[in-house]
Amino acid sequence: MRRWRGIRPVLLALAVSGGCAETTDELPREAISGTVTLDGHPLEKGMIQFVPAAGRGETQAGAAIERGSYSIPRSEGPVPGRYTVVITASGDGAPAPAGAPGKEVSIPKEIVPAKYNTKSTLDFEVKKGEDNRANFELKK
Repeated sequence: MRRWRGIRPVLLALAVSGGCAETTDELPREAISGTVTLDGHPLEKGMIQFVPAAGRGETQAGAAIERGSYSIPRSEGPVPGRYTVVITASGDGAPAPAGAPGKEVSIPKEIVPAKYNTKSTLDFEVKKGEDNRANFELKK
């Protein structure tokens, strides 16, 4: 048992340092950025995801939307190809029963219509070596 006491800090240090290394791949990724508005106003906070269309083999990429803007750096970007775009944003939560009887938790309400997320009709083609700027004007 005492032998493990000396090894534990070493194992912990190896585990922590192993997660800090930045990995790179050889995929021909592209940076992508743009704006998102909802009914003419910048979407304050949300998420945008670029999901390969029709289950193709391209990479998936995503970013946070802050004050109507998002940016995905090349190192994390998608490879050229067609993507379905999924945009989500949560508003104020509504009380809903959860856990023990009588307890309620606040579940965030999706403020972006389903046609832009769970049933997305949005798409975008990422092109090699081009300024991949994708702006989306959403309407309720």
